Amino acid sequence: MKKFVIVIASFGFIFLTSCKVQKEGIVIMTDHSYKATLLANNKIGIGSPDGLLWHKGKLYFADEGGVALESWNRTEGLKKLADASVGFLSPEDLVIDAQDNIFFTDDDAGGLWEYTADGKLREVAGKDKGLISTEGIAMAKDGSLLVGDGEQHEVFRVTRDGNVSEFLGKEAGITKPESMVFDDQGNLYIADNEDNVLYLLDANRKLHRIIDRNEAFSPETIYYSKGSLYITDSHNCKLYVYTPGEELKTIAAFGGQLKNVQGVTVDDQGNILLSVQSDLKHKVGNIIEISKEETQVAKK
Repeated sequence: MKKFVIVIASFGFIFLTSCKVQKEGIVIMTDHSYKATLLANNKIGIGSPDGLLWHKGKLYFADEGGVALESWNRTEGLKKLADASVGFLSPEDLVIDAQDNIFFTDDDAGGLWEYTADGKLREVAGKDKGLISTEGIAMAKDGSLLVGDGEQHEVFRVTRDGNVSEFLGKEAGITKPESMVFDDQGNLYIADNEDNVLYLLDANRKLHRIIDRNEAFSPETIYYSKGSLYITDSHNCKLYVYTPGEELKTIAAFGGQLKNVQGVTVDDQGNILLSVQSDLKHKVGNIIEISKEETQVAKK
């Protein structure tokens, strides 16, 4: 079966039929119903984004390399919402509520941070409340935030007024809760990219090891959409889709300058958007769009 490799170079895209290019960015579509497109890079002003989220027609970034919280769409371009001057150091993951308030984590500064709909930034709860190195974040139905701490190997519940309590303690066995998301039934998926396990915490608070493949699978970021879970794997440089009751399916593999795939979200048209940290230290990053190929109707 023919495989297409996309080489991202300064002059655009090259479509090849071999996998021998090493230095440039490579996307190998293992599911040929999809195609890959470079959506954005440093030319628009982003640094090296980690978490990203599509919300009401805009793409929001936790720009770890640029130490900023940003939004972007084709009409308005890039907008910097907040930067390091307000105290955060390494924004990781983010969620947005129905009122457009943005909550994000920080694995260096720790804590839970909020950028409000009217443009104000505050630390909801910090290291003094026990949030030392925060990673994954998910919003519960009651409006509280679940925050994973990679250093303490726990998941905490944080209320809007800053009260912190233990949600899943060390005894649960989760080492690094890198990313978390609820499905439509209220089950909580947790990506542990240190022990290389995808967990599911059901409505009865029973923890299940859904996918456990050691070195062959290491979930980085997870995003739930329309019954399926989209999963990036920065260790094995892949994008997966997982639908309950089915096998884990690889959509694409990445190489060269695009191998360090991080965040994942889905826009209103069903396109999958990915952040790639090509060089975090030097603030080099890319946003890739993975979209469905248009069906070709053969002429009679």
